[in-house]
Amino acid sequence: MTDDLDLLTSQLQEGFQVDPNALGEHPRYSQFKNLSKAAEQQAKRRQEVLDRHRDGRFEKLIKLRNLALDEEDSSDDEKEEKYDNKHNDDGSSVISDYSQTSSMRSRSKYSDQLLLSEWLVDIPSSLSNEWTMVAAPTGKRCLVVAAKGVTTAYNKAGRVIQQFQSKLPGGNDRGKYTFSILDCIYHDKVYYVLDILSWNEREYADNPYDFRMFWLNSKFEESPELSKPTKNFKYTFQKAPSCKCSLEEMTKMMSEPMKFHLDGLLFYHNSVIYEAGQSPLVGWLKPWMLPEILNVPVCELYQEKGKKYESSREYIDKFNKRHGHISKIGDNLEVETME
Repeated sequence: MTDDLDLLTSQLQEGFQVDPNALGEHPRYSQFKNLSKAAEQQAKRRQEVLDRHRDGRFEKLIKLRNLALDEEDSSDDEKEEKYDNKHNDDGSSVISDYSQTSSMRSRSKYSDQLLLSEWLVDIPSSLSNEWTMVAAPTGKRCLVVAAKGVTTAYNKAGRVIQQFQSKLPGGNDRGKYTFSILDCIYHDKVYYVLDILSWNEREYADNPYDFRMFWLNSKFEESPELSKPTKNFKYTFQKAPSCKCSLEEMTKMMSEPMKFHLDGLLFYHNSVIYEAGQSPLVGWLKPWMLPEILNVPVCELYQEKGKKYESSREYIDKFNKRHGHISKIGDNLEVETME
């Protein structure tokens, strides 16, 4: 019996190997991962979200359609807001002032509809195989709704920040009988698309993220005119750069500066569906944090920006405190929601 156990132990030792280049082998990786209960809680909540994604499909589809077509249930007691429109030099409509009366909505139905991220304090073991990294430019996060012949961008609070004609299905006079909804970041007349909720009246929000990205890529390939400004369509749409979360692909993506000012990196679990609010299945890191946390090298531009900051852990802790979060890394934490 002893000889058999010795033989089995020897075989297990010979068969167990660790790839020194695997993601997460950076010397600070284990230290960061195990610093607090926050990581454990994030991993637990991540699994809980995955478990409940199967529920409520029909209700989500109805809500999405109502959101785009401005249809409301008879039980909805919210009233309509009235806005005064002003126009940019290029003809787009910008909502500047709004009047509030007893017949107006106390809360926009477009408020808090975005899928939001958390600081990536727990590095999932499946990161390399089941996650996607997306580059997020500096700009205004918004929900873009193309319906009834006009395209409207709403901020996180549900306020209209811009109205214009676009080439999105539903976003111009020729397509007023359909609708599309996109999650974007707006900067300098370009809407960088992070996610797709619906397109040409087909709904995608309840599909897994990797499926949504497949369709989003297909739509942009079919409609190259979306990224080309014209006299009548001065605002363009471009898909935000993304890659699989393998060490090789992330390194390649971060080896050169982006064409825009990079704010941070979003990390989407490939199974996450689109639902309003903060999700542990969507992570967020600043570019200079990648070498420390994920062992992913970045180009010199992003290294320089990181030199003025302390460690990632201290930065996140101070960020949360500065924005009024009473908990911190190391405590029983509710992490900061990134826009």
